[in-house]
Amino acid sequence: MAKWLKLTQHQYIGFFALGLAFFVLQEMPYIIMPLMPLTANPLMEMTDKSTLLNAAEKALGVSCIVALLFLVRDDGKWFSLHGTKEIVFFCVAMLAIIGYFTGWAFYFNGYQSLPLMLCTLVALPPVYYSFLGWWRGNYVLVALGGLFLIAHVSNVWNNLH
Repeated sequence: MAKWLKLTQHQYIGFFALGLAFFVLQEMPYIIMPLMPLTANPLMEMTDKSTLLNAAEKALGVSCIVALLFLVRDDGKWFSLHGTKEIVFFCVAMLAIIGYFTGWAFYFNGYQSLPLMLCTLVALPPVYYSFLGWWRGNYVLVALGGLFLIAHVSNVWNNLH
């Protein structure tokens, strides 16, 4: 993990390489989607009804990725499961990504109800990022993930209901 510029007593601008793997993991369904023969794809075909909600969602989503990749703690390690808190936060993040993949399995098989999409495909990525933030002691990511959760769910619900 690289540390380039000290921001606060414990935070640096740097690079968390494993964070890139966590980001790619979350993007996997979009990477394989072109290979899936979908008869309907409401998430990719939805029309944005609110420019403000759409902009907030996009800005917060990108901000989560930036915070995950480029905001590092002075005591951060490449990978650590030291102590109960780290184990719990990491496990919750992994449960969120498993739930997300489960939602995509239903989606790719034609089960595309709004509640299923909102609970698994829309809500779980921000939860995943927030708990990665808790695990890493990256409280900026925790806050951004919480705001992203609100904006992401609000925007998709507004567009699809």
